[in-house]
Amino acid sequence: MKICEELITSPIKEDEKRPIFLELYRKIAEKAISYKKIWYLLRTYILTVARFDLFLQGALLIVILLETNVYLLLRRNAGTGFLHSINEDWVKVGAAGAEFLLGAALGWWGRSWRHLALSGCLGVTAASGLIVLAFPYEESQPLAVELCGGGAISAYNSPISDVTSDLDPYMVPRTVFLCITAVLCALTKISIWSHGLSYLDDHEPHNGPYFYGILISIRLSLGLNGQSWLRPGAVEEDWWHAHISLCMLTLMFSILFTLFPKRMPQFKEIIYEADSGLWSSFTRVFHNRAVMLQTLALSLLYAGLFGFISNDTKFIQARFHIESLRQDPRTSRAINDIFRSLVIIFFVTIFRMRFSVRRSDGVKATTASKVGGVVAVFVSVFFVVLAVLGCSAGDIVGVGDDYSPPACSSQCGCDTARYGFSPVCAVDEGLTYFSPCDAGCRQYQDLKGFVLFENCTCGMQRAIRGSCSVPNCQTVYSVYLLIFALVLAAAGASIMMQGMVVLRSVERQDKPFALGFSYSIIGLLAHLLGHLFYMLISNLTCAYKENGVCIFHHPTVWWMAVTSAILSLLSAAVSVIASRVTPLTDYNGR
Repeated sequence: MKICEELITSPIKEDEKRPIFLELYRKIAEKAISYKKIWYLLRTYILTVARFDLFLQGALLIVILLETNVYLLLRRNAGTGFLHSINEDWVKVGAAGAEFLLGAALGWWGRSWRHLALSGCLGVTAASGLIVLAFPYEESQPLAVELCGGGAISAYNSPISDVTSDLDPYMVPRTVFLCITAVLCALTKISIWSHGLSYLDDHEPHNGPYFYGILISIRLSLGLNGQSWLRPGAVEEDWWHAHISLCMLTLMFSILFTLFPKRMPQFKEIIYEADSGLWSSFTRVFHNRAVMLQTLALSLLYAGLFGFISNDTKFIQARFHIESLRQDPRTSRAINDIFRSLVIIFFVTIFRMRFSVRRSDGVKATTASKVGGVVAVFVSVFFVVLAVLGCSAGDIVGVGDDYSPPACSSQCGCDTARYGFSPVCAVDEGLTYFSPCDAGCRQYQDLKGFVLFENCTCGMQRAIRGSCSVPNCQTVYSVYLLIFALVLAAAGASIMMQGMVVLRSVERQDKPFALGFSYSIIGLLAHLLGHLFYMLISNLTCAYKENGVCIFHHPTVWWMAVTSAILSLLSAAVSVIASRVTPLTDYNGR
């Protein structure tokens, strides 16, 4: 480049005739210098650690939303609409198996060029998601809650076509690529932790808790809102709008990460004599007792937390008889979702600020493990509170050991398994029916979301939307939402501190592999075995099952909260034990 500058600035005599190729080279040199200046500005002001952190946050959120949309489309494939499908359970188990088998290898494979490895994972995931668009759905799904006789109720959601095709020529290839995309989303999340987080931590180790905390906040706040955001559109004809947007955003982040350098100016090079091969890295991490114990603690906490999160809707329906798949104006969760996100972000921010910057090398492994264990105790306490919360919900007509539709609406031909728990209260008798159709209601009036049903064959002709227990359970339900937000906030802080132990207990060269290995074990213990265990609890507490899918549960579903409390307490115990174990190295980026 210096030669190019000399060539450009050298004077040219009037009688001197340069060869054509020399003039061409001079123009190329001018262009090269211009590009060099632009690239210098990008590297100095745009491609910084702060921007990498921002893009990583966006990538995590988009991948979570894409994964959520994939599972919603799998429900549509299964014909269950808004309802949980047994198919998605097995896909989740398969994705967890892929995490276990490939997570550690993925972390090790991208250790040298982490930004490019992350970019590659995002790009492959986006490509797989885009292929799904080649297999459109033939028809919309009939999901509107019905009256006796089949009339749709627009107050619940917009009525759509009642005609579906029994033959879907794209069913098999669409399902295959949805499953592949779900697996790739799971692996991409591991890449975000092992490649993206370790990249940030290597450059600014004193801000490690800050980077980890903001990612966990996104995972447990905005990420959990994905179902409520995407669920309505996943069953409509324009389902592809959201899907293509998420895929293209994923592709955009893939391109952005390719622009970042392998190392930024503040990166401090450290030369290691130890072998960095896969088996050598595995041996060092596997024999690191602090890492292994903390991974076990994280697995227990993840199992208890996400096992309960996946059954949150079932828990609310069974314990409080609150309609949760669709938003009754009296029990809407929209405001709470915003409040919940603020609580999680605020709570995790306290820990991020407390354990960032105060030391040049960041929080120590033993300190992080101890704090993470103590906070996990509070998670366990909050789960116990959720388990004991209850109200006088009463009974639902037809719900016993097994669900049997009321005889008074037998002529209606109800298919409530298609749209789920949509309770109505026969006001004259004070009885709750599973749906307007099960109450035999043939007419309704929509008073701005407050729905009155008339001409009902069950009860005394009149009914209102919602169970009869709403007045009794509304306050307790609000308390449940508050405690649930505290569960997520405390769990986020505990995961952040426990996760920092993995970063601080290994040498820099082993960070990507250690994070990938840790999340592969979490995939096995929490997302595979843990998910299967919660599926067993769901099956044992089910009161209404149709085609292998549990539509409604007995109040004994509180065992899910008790199980989560026990797992969180075990996580706390193992984390505290890990704090007593001196890691083979307490490496903090120096």
